[in-house]
Amino acid sequence: MQGKLAGFGILSLFLIMLVPVYGEVTEFSIEKNFYTIDEGVVFVGDTDEEREQISITIVNPNGKESLLTGTVSNIQGEFETMAKSVEDSFSIIGMYELTAFTTQKDNGIKMILEFDGNSISEPTKYVLQLNSIRDKIAETETTVSFTASITDSSITNAVYNLENAPVDATIDPITGKFIWTPSKSYGSFKDVIYNFDIIVKHDNQEDRENISITVKKAYDEPVIEPNVEPVIEPNVEPVIEQTKSTVASFVDQTKDPQSYVNRYNDEPTYKEWFDENYSQYSSIYEAVGLEEPLQIPASFVDQTKDPQSYVNRYNDEPTYKEWFDENYSQYSSIYEAVGLEEPLQIPASFVDQTKDPQSYVNRYNDEPTYKEWFDENYSQYSSIYEAVGLEEPEFGICGDGTKLINGICTIIQKMIEKPWWQFW
Repeated sequence: MQGKLAGFGILSLFLIMLVPVYGEVTEFSIEKNFYTIDEGVVFVGDTDEEREQISITIVNPNGKESLLTGTVSNIQGEFETMAKSVEDSFSIIGMYELTAFTTQKDNGIKMILEFDGNSISEPTKYVLQLNSIRDKIAETETTVSFTASITDSSITNAVYNLENAPVDATIDPITGKFIWTPSKSYGSFKDVIYNFDIIVKHDNQEDRENISITVKKAYDEPVIEPNVEPVIEPNVEPVIEQTKSTVASFVDQTKDPQSYVNRYNDEPTYKEWFDENYSQYSSIYEAVGLEEPLQIPASFVDQTKDPQSYVNRYNDEPTYKEWFDENYSQYSSIYEAVGLEEPLQIPASFVDQTKDPQSYVNRYNDEPTYKEWFDENYSQYSSIYEAVGLEEPEFGICGDGTKLINGICTIIQKMIEKPWWQFW
């Protein structure tokens, strides 16, 4: 009997050793936050066993299921698939359900991806919200500084900006640090409250927080000189200007309009008088008929940083580009906003690079209307040669019988062939 039990125990142990052990998928996601239609999506995750065969199925918005891809986990139990074309795998706009599993689909991990026709991403699982910011009180010529932040610290690459803030107030679009030093021109004979919004954006979400900064009065009441009274014509009611005209009524058009701008910037009492009586104008520049100059560099630029870093963010980060284009459209480009000279495009945009660039030079030299069109529209180029990417000859245009060699028009000698009967 004991022999039978021993045999049964050995058989049971042998059967247990034959039963394979399968791991399960414990984590499953896409490698990046989103993929565009021109990219290949990569899936990553973990299993609780090494060297596991992973299968990934997909169910489209119409309910049709298919096997999307597969891979094998490494000795650490991690897996990463080959890139799978977004355009080939996601053809219908809507929600897709994906499942990663080893042997039993029911034991797999599911993930939802949304396709909008241009890209795929996981549906938003967070709420973008600014932390509350207390109102501030400031003295003139004293710096006010604080850092705006969001409630969910796991969100990265949020972009901060200001709306209706004083022109020299700045906020770092990445860190949210706000800095403003109100000059005496912001103060007056009474406390002044400045209300504005701090805005944060991430993907398609936005939140804003209104803040007010009270600037304490900077000046005492002016002393009115004796025997000086305002002159009012008899029986004429003073005219209160209600609507905006081309220039304000107080402007003497025989004077230089810049003189009014200078007074506004230099005399606090004059500034206060204008702001109280001509609030229908957006600025003193508009009231006197002048175009308001651009602030260069723009208010968001931290001048301790390399301005090229802003250009790089604009070119590399779509959300940053969208933020700049929406809030700083008065600048012709990101280069102008940060104070850099915009590089020339060589060859110019009108050049078809499948054509011989010399053909454009020939048209410029032979067709007056083409020359006039080029000179009017591409004056940023020093010549037609620079615009099409050719080296300009040192001594003008090469004529018949010459050829451009090392930048110099050189005469080409040709052998004159004679008929056979003229050889003697």
